[in-house]
Amino acid sequence: MEVMRSFMRKVVVSVVVMLAGFAGVAQALNSEQAAGSVYVKNSYVPDRVIEVPYKVKNNAKCGQWWQTMSDAGWSDADIVKGDAIMFRESRCNADSVNSDDPTRIGKHKGSFGLYQISLYWIKQTRWYPQGFLQTKMQRELTPTDLLNPEVNIAAALEIIKQNRADGGCGWSAWRGC
Repeated sequence: MEVMRSFMRKVVVSVVVMLAGFAGVAQALNSEQAAGSVYVKNSYVPDRVIEVPYKVKNNAKCGQWWQTMSDAGWSDADIVKGDAIMFRESRCNADSVNSDDPTRIGKHKGSFGLYQISLYWIKQTRWYPQGFLQTKMQRELTPTDLLNPEVNIAAALEIIKQNRADGGCGWSAWRGC
């Protein structure tokens, strides 16, 4: 009989401990801290990243675009150089179009956007049947897409990368070496 009581006490204690454990897990799942958070080795890792604005130099000409360039993956040195090129090409105007550039795609002709990207870069060629920028950026592009600042800045970075891969300074398309 004593053995049976001892066994029953152990079973009851085990059930109580198990229920308390489930209650703790349920509480953790319902807590505000658990939502969107990860615990790693007893340390709390928030699910949010605090964004710090990109520090624009006092002498920047197109400082309003520096954060966009940084977000697109430009290096600090390229942002500074890109600022001068952008000012020369478009005076920081995202809607700028130079129709003197003879490259044509359909009814569109010229260079577009902040970096005055020529339609040459999206034209289909035998080396790039979809177009150079479409291939590098892995997306469809129309001439007017180049008027979108984020697209234009990302496209300029792809042109810079390609020029560097070919042994250039990166800025050859803008005669910036």
